[in-house]
Amino acid sequence: MHGLLTIGELTVDDVVVEDDCADWKQAGGGALYSAVGALVWSNDVALNSVVGTDFPDGLLSSLDASGICLDAVYKSPHALSIGLWLLYESDGTRRQFEKKRGATFADLDRLRASPYTAGLNPLGVHIAPQSSQGQVLALEHLAGRDVVRTMDLLIEPSIDKTPYLDGCVFRELDAFLPSAQEVRDVWGHSDIHALSNWLSEHGSNATLAIKRGSDGVDVLIGGTVTNVPSVVDKLVDPTGAGDAFCGGFLAGLVATGDPIEAAIRGSVSASFVCETRGAVAAAVRIDPEIVERRASKARRLLRKVS
Repeated sequence: MHGLLTIGELTVDDVVVEDDCADWKQAGGGALYSAVGALVWSNDVALNSVVGTDFPDGLLSSLDASGICLDAVYKSPHALSIGLWLLYESDGTRRQFEKKRGATFADLDRLRASPYTAGLNPLGVHIAPQSSQGQVLALEHLAGRDVVRTMDLLIEPSIDKTPYLDGCVFRELDAFLPSAQEVRDVWGHSDIHALSNWLSEHGSNATLAIKRGSDGVDVLIGGTVTNVPSVVDKLVDPTGAGDAFCGGFLAGLVATGDPIEAAIRGSVSASFVCETRGAVAAAVRIDPEIVERRASKARRLLRKVS
């Protein structure tokens, strides 16, 4: 058996911060940031994605050097890689745009092969934000496998919400980890009790954790909501923080089976991404001493919300 796997996008990002700096050709994507989050807690992390032949070899080398297994990252001759503009205004507002010359999320999701064809056999899998059709495909690849499954959402105008609204993608999940904004975009509210009831009515027993940015993460267990705080010391760039949380959560859930401990580990993972710019830079900064100190802080600051 292998350790942890994240499934989703691997992108080439150009990041522009108003009145500050610009970082060109950074490795990005929800699956990558999730893998970095898992890497905080495990040295056995793999990534399942598709890129085009135009994806820079230097970026792949840097990911490999960070300790992420790329055996299930496929270079397709049939599409270009996804290129993104990430634009930050001085007030922290972020805008994301797909580059016209690159592939779309749906394009590459259709081309992604099962991770099992690469010889991977993970204990836990996080299905990162991507097209809803891509998430359906990922779940099909996992069908019949004894594996812990977690999932997050991507909500953009081009995303087909049908698989979310009919509930089909949630039925086999062990945990569903959306942001409050994503919940509002799909269901029109961010009430964790109401969404949990909706999931139950649609055949899902997934543990529900809603990410609320600097206000931490709310986790619902047995009718009680526990808030797990953010443990970021100094915010530099929030890009990928929610994805990193999901990777840490997966690592914690596989290791302990406890959703609260999983969320604590997710919060710690998110902190490393928030305090630097770029996924690779965050992976380099992982320090076991800081990891344990922040986990202890999060455990002390847990609070019951309802």
